[in-house]
Amino acid sequence: MFAVIMAGGGGTRLWPKSRESFPKQMHVLCGEKPLVQGMTELLQDVVGVDQVYIITNAHHAMGISRIMPWISDRILIDPYRRDTAAAIGLAAVYLSRVDPGAVMGVFPADHFIADTEEFGRVVKAAENLAAKGKVVTIGITPTGPETGYGYIEYTGQTETADGKTAYHVSRFVEKPNRETAEEYLKAGNYLWNSGMFVWSIPTVLALFKEHLPGTYERLMRISDALGTDEEADVVDREYQAMERISVDYGIMEKLKDILVIPGNFGWNDIGSWKTVAEVAQKDEQGNTVNAQSIRVDTENCLIVGETGKMIATIGVKDLVVIDTPDALLICNKDRTQDVKKVVDKLKEEHLQCYL
Repeated sequence: MFAVIMAGGGGTRLWPKSRESFPKQMHVLCGEKPLVQGMTELLQDVVGVDQVYIITNAHHAMGISRIMPWISDRILIDPYRRDTAAAIGLAAVYLSRVDPGAVMGVFPADHFIADTEEFGRVVKAAENLAAKGKVVTIGITPTGPETGYGYIEYTGQTETADGKTAYHVSRFVEKPNRETAEEYLKAGNYLWNSGMFVWSIPTVLALFKEHLPGTYERLMRISDALGTDEEADVVDREYQAMERISVDYGIMEKLKDILVIPGNFGWNDIGSWKTVAEVAQKDEQGNTVNAQSIRVDTENCLIVGETGKMIATIGVKDLVVIDTPDALLICNKDRTQDVKKVVDKLKEEHLQCYL
């Protein structure tokens, strides 16, 4: 089985630490290693060192190669931002030249997994189902009415593999409001959409042919050019012309036969500062601190400093304070999803130096 790590995102909700030139997946945000390194080493333990590949853009590839020199020859270059469908298709085409009948799993770079052994068992179960031609996704058992994730509704129909139960998917649903999320939680047959998918290479290419035929044709032109003198030019031309669409919209939401395996392995999508605070260690007052800091009557705050500056807080709670050499973020924990609005505003004001 191949494991492909999607590492091309910008991580705008983790500004100002995450920047376009050095995004969140390259930072140490929880644990002791950069997120992309943690996911890489985890998947190497599950599928084997030589079976893990990373797909990202050329600039990020250089940064990842510095973090993990041993994987530099297994970094696939995503030449233009065309969303996840194009990136997954490109990876499938490249890997089909290595082992055309293999199973291929897709995993985001910015996830934190606490129970690595259980994660490995779930991935192996998904691999065995995918080897039989099934399309498998890994869902996360909800721990609360989260509005920041999409959901997967599943039926009572089941299949088993390696002691794990896989359910048939009824539908994928977009990020809900609070009331709807609470209804999903009460219903008991909804999982968070983790963005992890497992399928065989022939299966996923057939799905492109059926549901994204234009993209499929361009992928086949790339496939024909691999290993030739024309490879670089063909990849650049065909990839640039591909439709910009996610694999969820382009393929997954159109399928009627998908299996989902519930995952209970301490999963977190490190997509906001609130999530970082939830995963990281805390002091007796619930604060997570990675800075020179004095705190008086301070509760449940996340304080991160990169400058060596002393950060003092008095009489505050539920705040996020992120101090970098050129930017300072202060916001309420419940508003951390809105950090992206700051990034959008910086773009509108042509303040690229802060991006």
